Amino acid sequence: DNSEVTLELILDGLHVHPTVAAMLFREAPDRVALVTDAMAAAGASDGNYRLGDLNVTVHDGLAVLSGTNTIAGSTLTQDAALRNAVTRAGVDPVHAVAALTRTPARVLGESHRFGRLHTGYVADAVLLDHDWRVTTVVADGAVLS
Repeated sequence: DNSEVTLELILDGLHVHPTVAAMLFREAPDRVALVTDAMAAAGASDGNYRLGDLNVTVHDGLAVLSGTNTIAGSTLTQDAALRNAVTRAGVDPVHAVAALTRTPARVLGESHRFGRLHTGYVADAVLLDHDWRVTTVVADGAVLS
């Protein structure tokens, strides 16, 4: 029950089960930060990759050290983390978005500059469709997609 603790959650369905994620958000919604632990294969197809000096094999989105069952980071992207939080764990969208924005800004001591779409804050924006998939990216005031 320590308000100083932030719960970093890799919500890919492989590292943490969605029911555990739902419990964390229910008990401490302002302390959960969605993170990816992403490696080079993030968002890419199955295959062989490198993680520093290590060989990594990705199959069905699970990255493991080649020839082992040891998880080697993740292939999760932030938009997928948000989508999983809302659609698989049933997290309130307001709390899920905060876990990608306000909470990390607070942890970094930058909540006065980042984490909100507000006058005077540094912010980019990602627009999503009804399936929580990226449709438009706005960065530095320019529409990129």
